[in-house]
Amino acid sequence: MNTLNKKHLIAIIIVLALGGLLGWKILGMEKGKSTGLGHHDHDHEDEHGHEEHGARVKLTPEQIKMSDIVVEEADGARIKTTLKLFGKLGPNEDRVAHVLPRYAGIVRKVHKRVGDKVQKGESLAVIESSESLQPYDVRSEIDGTVVQKDITIGEVVTNEKRIFVIVDLSTVWVNLNVYRQDFAKMRHGQKVVIDAGVGLPPIETEITYLSPFGSDSTQTMLARAEIPNTNGLLRPGLFVEGHAVLEETEVDVAVKEEALQTLDNQTVVFVQEGDFFEARPVKLGRRGVGWVEISSGLLPGEKYVAASSFILKAEIGKAGAGHQH
Repeated sequence: MNTLNKKHLIAIIIVLALGGLLGWKILGMEKGKSTGLGHHDHDHEDEHGHEEHGARVKLTPEQIKMSDIVVEEADGARIKTTLKLFGKLGPNEDRVAHVLPRYAGIVRKVHKRVGDKVQKGESLAVIESSESLQPYDVRSEIDGTVVQKDITIGEVVTNEKRIFVIVDLSTVWVNLNVYRQDFAKMRHGQKVVIDAGVGLPPIETEITYLSPFGSDSTQTMLARAEIPNTNGLLRPGLFVEGHAVLEETEVDVAVKEEALQTLDNQTVVFVQEGDFFEARPVKLGRRGVGWVEISSGLLPGEKYVAASSFILKAEIGKAGAGHQH
């Protein structure tokens, strides 16, 4: 080989070497590309040469705090298999008082309005009797809230006319509709979890009444539960959701339902590994109220994102969109 050919060969080797080195650096930069929230990685090899799988996001403690991300340890749980029911809050009809005047007469004073709280024995109005011409107090028979008032000063009332309705709202009824195919799954005393709306915690109670009749129009059966309303936030007339417990099972590993996300058509849970959060594919088992069994993919004691995991999913989505460009 002459001198010229040797020089050409050496030049080609140098170009190939530089090109390979440059290409490796570009690949490394792309895989380690930073996003607005944190550092994002796809499949890679760790410092020991072991290959790891799954998208990862790196966050500082400050970023975690600002994102409202909640990390908990995976543990066992009691999974409740349930039947979803829909219904409506109603007054406890065993704690309703219809107030009528004792004697016919003219209304001289009205002390209470709709929405006012009253105590048993408290005066609601003053009526002048048509017979004795003496005033007397109309008093409440129970502690409760005025929900209906049909009396005004100066009008003539009789002892056959209802002038107030008082309801004790310290407890309320939950009237649930059970479809025909589910009648056999319901029983008196059965546990039921009530979801009364945004901002209110689930309420555990039990079925106190099953109607012996069905509804002609809806072909459903009424199932009723009674729940406390000490803070007054449960208002009759509002719709609610109930979960009648059919079975309770202890499982080795469970996560909160909101921890689950979907990436690349796989169900994942974000697992914390140091400063990184990895999207770990998992297999699901039984589902219950707020909890899901993890049959594989997560071990007891591993730290996972129990709340606000959607933030990490969104961050991975942004990074993936950036790579396409």
